[in-house]
Amino acid sequence: MSAPAAFVDSRQVRRNFARAAGNYAAASVIAREINSRMLERLDYVKIEPEVVVDLGCGTGASLAALGERYKQARIVGIDASEAMLRVAHRQRSHLRWMMPFLRGPKRASLIAAEAQALPLPRATAELLWSNLMLHWLPDPLAGLREMHRVLKVGGLLMFSTFGPDT
Repeated sequence: MSAPAAFVDSRQVRRNFARAAGNYAAASVIAREINSRMLERLDYVKIEPEVVVDLGCGTGASLAALGERYKQARIVGIDASEAMLRVAHRQRSHLRWMMPFLRGPKRASLIAAEAQALPLPRATAELLWSNLMLHWLPDPLAGLREMHRVLKVGGLLMFSTFGPDT
């Protein structure tokens, strides 16, 4: 029995995000709204993570809010699009003078990597955050396996994705 055909071409996704990176923050109205609702739900969760991973961080929209909420945590943003990460880096550099929680080598890292092969050790994060990333993967199950591998026992995976009726 052969593997099912992938509906998503990862190279094309990266090219599309590279083209959109400069204007993505202004155009991502739905992603911002979902991000805001996900952040609200964290009010009900009592965790103090040491490491927070934002998988599919794009231009870094969630990084500042997660850093503000979890001031002692190391924040790691991971995305497959290097162009999106460049925008996130510029944004983070611009915000640094206003937001001291983004300062310091331990506080925030940006990593270019595929969700199906994360360059993190097993049981690294207490909070794994992913807003609207899973549907861009050719094999979402492989991405979920990696999330499970990277998440510490008792950690929280918080993600959003579009459903079949979206």
